[in-house]
Amino acid sequence: MWPKTLCDLAQRLSSPQDLLKHPEAIVQSLSTDSRKVGSDELFVAIRGETHDGHNYVESALKQGAVAAMVEKSWLEKNPKWKSQCLPVEDTTQAMRTLGKSFRSEFNFPLIAVGGSNGKTTTKEMLACLLTALNAQVTRTHKSENGFLGLAITLTQKAHRRNIRTAALVAEIGIDDVGAMNEHVSIATPDIALLTALGPEHLAGLGSWDRAVEEELILFREAPKSCRRIWQCSEPRLREVLYEIREGDVLVCESGSFGSLVPAVHQLARAEKISILRFEIVEQKATQSIVNTSWTPSSFDDNQKPWTMTFEVPLPGIHNAQNFVLALATASILCPDVTKLKTAWKEFTPPEMRSRIVKLNKGITLYDDCYNASPASMDAAFDALLSSEWKHQHKILVLGDMLDLGEESKSWHLKLVEKLLKFENSDLCLFGTAMYDVFNEIKLKHSDALQTANMRLRHAGAETDPASFMNVLSDSICDSVVLVKGSRGMDLGRFVKSCEAWSLAQG
Repeated sequence: MWPKTLCDLAQRLSSPQDLLKHPEAIVQSLSTDSRKVGSDELFVAIRGETHDGHNYVESALKQGAVAAMVEKSWLEKNPKWKSQCLPVEDTTQAMRTLGKSFRSEFNFPLIAVGGSNGKTTTKEMLACLLTALNAQVTRTHKSENGFLGLAITLTQKAHRRNIRTAALVAEIGIDDVGAMNEHVSIATPDIALLTALGPEHLAGLGSWDRAVEEELILFREAPKSCRRIWQCSEPRLREVLYEIREGDVLVCESGSFGSLVPAVHQLARAEKISILRFEIVEQKATQSIVNTSWTPSSFDDNQKPWTMTFEVPLPGIHNAQNFVLALATASILCPDVTKLKTAWKEFTPPEMRSRIVKLNKGITLYDDCYNASPASMDAAFDALLSSEWKHQHKILVLGDMLDLGEESKSWHLKLVEKLLKFENSDLCLFGTAMYDVFNEIKLKHSDALQTANMRLRHAGAETDPASFMNVLSDSICDSVVLVKGSRGMDLGRFVKSCEAWSLAQG
């Protein structure tokens, strides 16, 4: 953990240190952004798809960075900086090496959050609940959950020897076969949980079944001491629930426990697993009320059973399910449910994820435009079809679900059946893949469109989705507006346009 000396960092990276001008210089943290690098930081030159940090080494050093981590090939061409650089073969891989080294020093638990959908929201829920421990809780910044993001998470400035940390909540994302194995080997989680296991990143993972198998590596390859949180409302996890072991935690709906596999009942009778039962007693458009009941295992000898009701200020059953997953995880570390409930009151949803905003002219904006997959689209549609919004006019602004590979068209067309349920609505489809949905509805379901009083529109990915506002201004008042698509579609442009239009109306 921080601080380190340059000499220490060089040793961890197997980088030569004999040429360093100040090998004993103290480094307080690192930065990959030359614009923000501080005088006590190590600048790391990352070679990415759209930029090369090596182009900014000189400016970072002149700005006062202690030194720069660079690739050997770059330093060979720029030898004048050798006394201020730590040369490595590959800076991204070196960051992961450094991350693994830092991880070995942690005196606090690392909680790994995997899954196809809902990782970031669940991570934020869990981090909020863990503030009940009255110590620093660190977590993955935004959704930096890939090869570089995990390394940055492990080496973040907050991980310091003189600061007491309750836990690190690390989001783990995969987009290729083998990625999870590499992440687990570096993160070595103490606690692991998986959210929904829907089709994701199929361009790299190949198929839904393969994507599930890759996600399950988080459970299967984590250290034997790792406590795994099993969410039984996820069908693909129920299929492998026979793999549950002593010390694990089961999260299940109150009426479903009896139907679970024999392994669960055997461990439960022996008090070798903890169990969080839940019941969603009230489901509204913008929130859920959840009754929960905790039965600790014999491993948690400082804990007692409890029951508690929580309000989840997010739309959709999926968010309620992710909340109880986070609650079960937090309950392992915090035995006082009253403190957990107090901490939960401070929860704020992450930007562009299930964000509900009341705008002028009676507009309810449902901003969920950070990401999209078949499962998360379906969850958002279910929330939009809630009884509370049943009689309101609806506007759906939907962008492509990216990275679905050869199965992209079929997964997009699967949206049609549920979209046709939105009576009295405006359906605005944006992007190349959504054009297939547009054509399917227009050519094969024209009668259903007329019956449902649905207005269908499409705009190509080369246009600005904010242009939809030009045709919606007459129908948007008193409407519920869902905005959802993959991050690469940048539907935040429509959100800003909608908010600006509403503000102008006074």
